[in-house]
Amino acid sequence: MRRHAAAFVCLIGLLAPAAARGEEGTFDSNGVKIRYVTEGKGEPVVLIHGFTAPSAEAMWVKSPLGEVNVLPELAKEFRVVAVECRGHGKSGKPHDPKAYGAEMAEDVVRLMNRLKIEKAHVVGYSMGSAIAGKLLADHPGRLLSVTFGGGGPIVEPAKGFEAMIDGLATSLEKGEGIAPLVLNLTPAGGKKMAAEEAAALGKLVVLGQDQKAFAACVRGLPKLEVTAEKLKANTVPVAFVYGSQEAEMLKTQIATATKYLANAKSTVIDGGDHISTLPKPEFRKAVLEFLRANSAKGK
Repeated sequence: MRRHAAAFVCLIGLLAPAAARGEEGTFDSNGVKIRYVTEGKGEPVVLIHGFTAPSAEAMWVKSPLGEVNVLPELAKEFRVVAVECRGHGKSGKPHDPKAYGAEMAEDVVRLMNRLKIEKAHVVGYSMGSAIAGKLLADHPGRLLSVTFGGGGPIVEPAKGFEAMIDGLATSLEKGEGIAPLVLNLTPAGGKKMAAEEAAALGKLVVLGQDQKAFAACVRGLPKLEVTAEKLKANTVPVAFVYGSQEAEMLKTQIATATKYLANAKSTVIDGGDHISTLPKPEFRKAVLEFLRANSAKGK
């Protein structure tokens, strides 16, 4: 198995999810149970994980690949709230696509309301960045800043996006895993895996998880799309942090979004791809520096 394929399995969290960290809780979000974890004190930072993560901790604390350390590092200076998206982990797993999309952004707002957080910094990765983009468009008044990791808002989706979404959802509905996504996350300049290898890997990544819930989540993703007009009107500080070898599909998504977010800060991590960027110290450093620069204490 190629190096990036092995890393893909490990970082997504094929093995047992990381142990619970900090204080955890659940609440009812429009009929769906949402789990969250909180740690630290200070200005609030909401973390939104990526697709198929088995828990918030497996995304932000420690994956089977090794330490990620985003949550514990940020918690040294901020009040960190890591949401577990619907369809994932111990949160509810509806099988109706209508329960996803914009509802995933509203889950964050409802969680903030529950915790009496008026405004928060938001850090998303991959799917989490698309959710953060919807928050930026629909609830800018609730945001102190937004950091888009390994992705960005869904705006003017690239050609082939809908076909990829349909292919991925169909694969999951058949119980055949996420091979279409694995192939689309090939590092820039890298050689794609053989179809057979991608199929095997795609099944392993979602082993033991609810593929029908994942399929519904995927079919709901287009409802996270935002308009260029709302991005152009944005006044919330935003940053993009991604690897130099990020998948072409996501590089295009980032480039389109930055075209409309004129004042966005961008940090490109040398040698990082979609899977390897998150655990790099450079990722944590970039996020922390941006949060400090846009905190009330830093101004």
